Amino acid sequence: MQHALILTKNMLTEEELVKKLQRLSYETLCSTDLLSRLKNPATGAFLAFFQLVLLSENLCNQEVEEILEHLNSYPLVVVRVTESYPSEEEQVQWKELGLADWLTRDAGFEDTRERLSSLRKLHQQENQILSFPMETLSTVPSNLENLFKSFSKTEKKVFEYLVKAYPEQVASSRKELCEHLWRDGDTPSNMSQLSCLINKLKRKCELHGVNGEIVTTMWGRGYKLSDEFYQKWILETQSQNPHIYYSASN
Repeated sequence: MQHALILTKNMLTEEELVKKLQRLSYETLCSTDLLSRLKNPATGAFLAFFQLVLLSENLCNQEVEEILEHLNSYPLVVVRVTESYPSEEEQVQWKELGLADWLTRDAGFEDTRERLSSLRKLHQQENQILSFPMETLSTVPSNLENLFKSFSKTEKKVFEYLVKAYPEQVASSRKELCEHLWRDGDTPSNMSQLSCLINKLKRKCELHGVNGEIVTTMWGRGYKLSDEFYQKWILETQSQNPHIYYSASN
């Protein structure tokens, strides 16, 4: 059974959404109290119980940004409930922050079913489920070799592309990356998958003790490895056996 968490300021407004999710066999919890507890490290064990998190439309943009900062450390599908879908530009920006999709408040049962089904399949395909962060990980020194080995084949292809592009000091556009990863190029679905991949790279770096910004998002231009991380990576690969860092095509 799937488990869903609704974060809201008013539980009474979520009754219809809860009913839809329950009809879809989601065991659903609706909470206002958890909004103030997300910063507590102990909350991680509780969040591990869920696969889907829905953010109510009664949360303002700033609140959603803060929530996403905390949820991005966990392998969760985060959906925002809204009255209408945002523009394509706004969707790109929000997906960069970790939002997976939107669900309109007045969406019918079938629309809700199909949208959540697609998100679940995408999540399963792209996410060889990450281990949940443990407190002991914070004491483990950075190990870029183990980090690279933890990447999936697709994640390695993204990472290697960014490494090769860095010396030219140009951002790798989303279109270029999509064309590098998939035959059908920059389709809306592939754009969404790319955002998920970038977020997974960032989370895995955090889990392996790599601090600071890893991938810089350059709005309107694309992605670029941060200067600090690239220098760490070059020093590591030069001091270790270069064959460790094999190509994702192998």
